[in-house]
Formats: sequence, structure tokens, C-alpha cells
Amino acid sequence: MTQERIDRETTVAETGLTAGLARLAAQPPAVPPGHPALAAATRAFIDTVGVTLAGWREPSVALLVDSLATGRDATALLGGRQFSARDAALLNGMVGHVLDYDDVAVHGHPSVVLVPAILAEAQKLGRSGGDALRAYVVGYEAWAELGWRESGSYHLGAWHPTAMLGTVAATVAVAALNRLDAETATNAIAMAASFAGGLIANFGSPTKPLQAGRAAASAIEAAQLARTGLTGSPTALESPHGFLRAISPDGAVDTDGPLRLAARADDLRLLHEGLSVKRYPVCYASHRAIDGVIDLASQAQLRPADVVRVTASLGRAPAATLRFDRPATGIEARFSLHHNVAAALTDRAVGFAQLSDDYVRRPEIAALYTLTETELVDDECPEQPGLARFDRVVIETRDGGRLDSGPIRYPRGHARLPLSDADLDAKFLDCARHGGLAEAAGLLERLRGLETLADLSELCA
Repeated sequence: MTQERIDRETTVAETGLTAGLARLAAQPPAVPPGHPALAAATRAFIDTVGVTLAGWREPSVALLVDSLATGRDATALLGGRQFSARDAALLNGMVGHVLDYDDVAVHGHPSVVLVPAILAEAQKLGRSGGDALRAYVVGYEAWAELGWRESGSYHLGAWHPTAMLGTVAATVAVAALNRLDAETATNAIAMAASFAGGLIANFGSPTKPLQAGRAAASAIEAAQLARTGLTGSPTALESPHGFLRAISPDGAVDTDGPLRLAARADDLRLLHEGLSVKRYPVCYASHRAIDGVIDLASQAQLRPADVVRVTASLGRAPAATLRFDRPATGIEARFSLHHNVAAALTDRAVGFAQLSDDYVRRPEIAALYTLTETELVDDECPEQPGLARFDRVVIETRDGGRLDSGPIRYPRGHARLPLSDADLDAKFLDCARHGGLAEAAGLLERLRGLETLADLSELCA
């Protein structure tokens, strides 16, 4: 190897993406108490803990719980059982994603990987609520740095972006919690890049949420192994044979561009790109259409019998993700535009009640699936990767009427159309009731005060 090549590779290793994220973990921007970024992270914790509580009664969760050994590091969010930090992250990550009700940003679902990893590791390390929130801010920044480099849509490929990006981003957050130096954090990130995995083929099955839990658990494992002295490539993310090129659907990824990592708290991407909080416990690709159907049906006082056709215009990636036009279970219905349109027409709602197996199998609901047709749109949204710039819903009625939603840019709950604090609280309490936690007001109050909470185990008491 020539000296010129050695010098070039050394420079890349010191200034490239892997090293940059390691420096972010080791020397994060100072976020003062009361800063808006901490308030935004608090909302992420509230929503993620809420949807995790909601998922605890799912049969697949019980199967996972029975497979895990007890430990001492961290307490699960419901049930009071203690596990190793890795297993607590695995469990809470799966439960938080099992209903597909968790938040959305930059190609995937950041909080359902970041929050379980941070909550488990923070309990193990004895870190405060403020420490947890600052780790979240760092993890989101890393996620966004990875995400903007891909100009295509991950959902048109095979890799599950939440599991892939989440493993690396959560490792940055966990490294920050552990206060790793930059060299050790680099090795943790390199290992995380190799640990990442998850397939879109498993959408509509319990393995999809398990992939989110595995991402959270792998982040903790990567940081632990790096602390022992295990090493990895200092260019694992940006190498021609590295992480980003491996998961890019068509190679449209920028591995050489300058880093855009925030140097000051006011520049953090969490503030400027934000999180979209779901109003419906289904795949986000359906949300704009659900809003359109509910609005049109409510305004015209439509009954399902009045409708002859519903045409939903949406992007190619969302259409590919909504894989089930004849769902047989509640899990499949979460990835079914046809079911969600039928529920919206029938009940003016798509919630827990509309996603039970019994509801999905009702003959009068299944009979409505044939009403929905999709129209693909190639005009991509510059803000929401993979989505069309606008979705649209047109409902044709038996009397010859034609109801048109017009272009729908943001679904309710989007970062540009956010839920109020009151609506977020209402969602949290509804999720807690669905999961069997009748008295959740105290937990919500502790989450609201997370920045000043000294002991994270109080959240799981």
C-alpha cells in the first residue's frame, strides 16, 4: 500500500461519517435545562411509553417474555419484571412497535428503538431523566444524519429501515449515556453496523416489531463489547463495502458528503425536522388516506352502502408497504389500506377496536375491501422520504356523486401539524387503558417531569 493511500484512508477514518458520529457521542452539543430540544424529547418518551403500554396484551409479547431470563439491570415498562439491560431493551422495543402506533421520522420509527435502549441502559447506569433526554437528542441527530444521505426509498428495497438505521443511531445514544470516548464509540458503531438486520418481508407478522426490539438490544450489546476492547472498522458506515451502501435500495446514497451534525443545541435536527405522532395504530402509509376518508364521510354523512368506489392516490413505496388487500388478522390489517378505508367508512375511526381479529373477519367489513382502488403517484415528497408529495382520496357514491379530498400533504399528528399536549396525553391514557394499566395519570405526570427525574426506575415502578 502506498503512503498516499495510507494517508487518504487515515484522513477518511478521522473525518468520515463513522468517526463523526463517534465524536457526537463523546462530545455532544450542550443542551441546557429547559431547552426546547428536551421538551421535544420528553414528548417522544411520553408517546413511546404509551404505545408500549398498549402493546402488552398482544400474544406475541407473552411468547417473548417467557423466553427471557430474569436479570437485575432494568425493569420492564409493565409487569415489574427485571431483565438485563439488553433484554429489557429487546422486550420494550418489540412491545412498543407491535401495534405500529409509534412515531415516525426520516425513513422510519426513531423513538421505538431509541427510547427502549436509552431507558434500559440508563437504569443500569443509574443515569437521570435529563441524561436520558440528552441521549435521545444525540440518537435522533445520528438517525437524521444517516437518513438524509439516502435519496431513494428504503421501503422499495428489502431492508427494514427502522431496524437498520435504529441499530446505529441507538448505539450512538447508548455510547453517549456510557460516556465513551470517541475511539471506543467508533468501535461500538462499527459493530452496530454489522449487528443491524431486519426485512420488509416480515411486515404484517410479529417479527416486524421484534426487529425494532433487536435493534435496541444490539445497540446495548455493541457498546458493551466496545468497552471490553473489541474493535471494528473506523469507516464501517461510509466504506464502499460498508453499511450505507449495503442497505441502499439502488445505490443512491451519499457516503462522502460533509457531516451536518449540530454543533449547538439550537441547531439540533429534532427541533427542525421533528417527529410525527400517529393518530391511528396502523402503518403510517395509510394515515393521509384515513384522514381523507373520515373527513369526506363525516361531511357527507355517508354510509358504507352509499359508496361504490374509493380511489386513494399515494406513492409507490407506501403502496408497496400496504401489502394486504384482504387481511385476515389485526396484524395484517395494520398494513392494509383496504381495511383502514373500510373501518374509516364504517366507524369514522381506525383504532384498537377496528383492529381486532374479530373486527377484521366481520363479513360486512371484508365485503368493503373491494371498494378501494389505488392510484400511484411518482411526485415524491421532499420532506417525507418515500411518500408522495400529496395523497388524495376520491369517493364515488351510488347517486353519481364524487367527493374529493383534494391534496393531503400532512396527516394529523405530523411534525408540521402536531398533536397538542392535551391530545398527546389523551392518546397516552387511552394506550395505558388498552394495555391494562387503569391508573396511568401518575406515570404520565412522572414522564412530563422526566427532565428532573433523578432515577429512571421510578417510571417502571
